Amino acid sequence: MVPITVATDMTDLGLARLLQLCSPALPVGAYAYSTGQEAAVEHGLLTDVTSTRDWITGTYTQGLGKLDLPALFIACKAVLGEDCQRLIELDAYLRASRETSELLLEDLQMGQSLTRLCPALDIELITRPAPTFVTTFAEVGTRWQIAATALVWGFSYAWLENQIGVATKSVPLGQSEAQALLAQLCELIEPVTAEAADLAAAQPTDSVEWDFGQSQHGLAILSSRHEQQTSRLYRS
Repeated sequence: MVPITVATDMTDLGLARLLQLCSPALPVGAYAYSTGQEAAVEHGLLTDVTSTRDWITGTYTQGLGKLDLPALFIACKAVLGEDCQRLIELDAYLRASRETSELLLEDLQMGQSLTRLCPALDIELITRPAPTFVTTFAEVGTRWQIAATALVWGFSYAWLENQIGVATKSVPLGQSEAQALLAQLCELIEPVTAEAADLAAAQPTDSVEWDFGQSQHGLAILSSRHEQQTSRLYRS
């Protein structure tokens, strides 16, 4: 493979590719997943803007921010070094960190969808078993010469936007209050990204000693209940 170099400053083409990678039109099936939110609505935990803000904030800062985003930084560095083994180990760590079968399938199915899309984008990925969405997103973005921090911002925004989309349909929220809430939640991205970068930088080279990510007991319980929910719109 051709060595990868990533520009320090975002080019116009880099910005366009970042927008493409984070677009809800990207055919990876992100719209099909609520990441536990639908179960929270079903159990009466999300009833208005305030409770929805609290739910999304907690899931983003304590879930994505502690696991997915540090992993994204680690994956970008591994791709730059063409370190296949580290990506394989990172995929295994992420799979083991998903607390329910639904959350695991969400990560794997979206990863498989993005992997299948890559030949059409003229991107050659490092071959590895059961790639997760997080590491595949990182690899595609890095091969498009997008800096890791920009990818984390884009990944965060896409996830937050999807959560707002779910809440708009399910809570439900009005369009105006949903957009106002999204604007508020975007203010979380900068501090959460900075913390994730520090967490990734603190990880040892030996994956056996990695220590990032934390259990979200409430989310795990609701996700498990969602598997048995009689009527549902989302896969997770």
